[in-house]
Amino acid sequence: MKRKIRILPTAVLALIPGFMTAQAQAPSKVLTVEPLADGVWQAETDQEVNAGWFLLGDAVVAVDCGPDEAAGKAILQKIAETAHKPVRFLIITHAHADHAGGVAPFVAAGATVICQENAATGIGQLIATESKSLSGLMAVFDGLGFVGGSRRVAIYYMGAAHSRGDLVVFLPDDKVLFTGDVVSTKKIPYMQSPDVDPSGWERILSRLTQIDADRIAPGHGPSGKKESILSTLAYVHKVNQLALQMIADDVPDALVEAKIKFKEDASIVNDALIGNVRAAMAAEKAKEAARTPTPGGGPAKTPAAPARTPTPASKKK
Repeated sequence: MKRKIRILPTAVLALIPGFMTAQAQAPSKVLTVEPLADGVWQAETDQEVNAGWFLLGDAVVAVDCGPDEAAGKAILQKIAETAHKPVRFLIITHAHADHAGGVAPFVAAGATVICQENAATGIGQLIATESKSLSGLMAVFDGLGFVGGSRRVAIYYMGAAHSRGDLVVFLPDDKVLFTGDVVSTKKIPYMQSPDVDPSGWERILSRLTQIDADRIAPGHGPSGKKESILSTLAYVHKVNQLALQMIADDVPDALVEAKIKFKEDASIVNDALIGNVRAAMAAEKAKEAARTPTPGGGPAKTPAAPARTPTPASKKK
């Protein structure tokens, strides 16, 4: 016996609960949104990188914009759902792609971008692509402050750390600190950026422990308390200690891994630690080479590392 197959029209399928919703909605690029204080939020994208935003008077200030345009649009949507105000400023904590790649939708929405001077070249190129000018970019040398409504905002550049252009954003009345990748929570710090300064990173973390912050909004991982700064500091300090010891012992690169495994407890040794130690060694040797006098009597001159141009393919944690 032949059975007839009846094709239901779309209008009928729409009456079936959940059918059109399941067909039309793609997974969100933003996995979680967490309130950190009244009018302050942190979000995590599907690529495990964080963004944040807070109310400032009748507008919103965002902190980082995700790794790509789709993430940027999703973050803007979450801002609209939570803050119900337009984004006036976007602070980019550093010019790595996973934090700056989503800048285009923010510029298209009229936001002015703020970054550190050393990050301005790469981020400026992204802005110019969208707006055909650099008029939407503000470069911070060492600090900037805002006051809007009842909220105060302090933007600090403390020197090179994870990159040459790291900014941190502090809300003193809310005691919330946005750190970018200078601080990580439950994530291993990434110390292999081409413009990393491991010893500078350690000094800056020591200074951050003095800030009166109750909530930490890191570049990666869940929000944390002051312990997030302390644990990141302990890790960076350990890497720097190992790197300096390897240099003092004149350990060749080929033996670095074996030497670390011999010296350290196996429970803490992994590929990330070995890679970070090698990167710290390279950074320290480069500094030493720059300090070494040349035959002409002055220090050796090494070209400054350019600010990285963010590209979706260069995700760094």
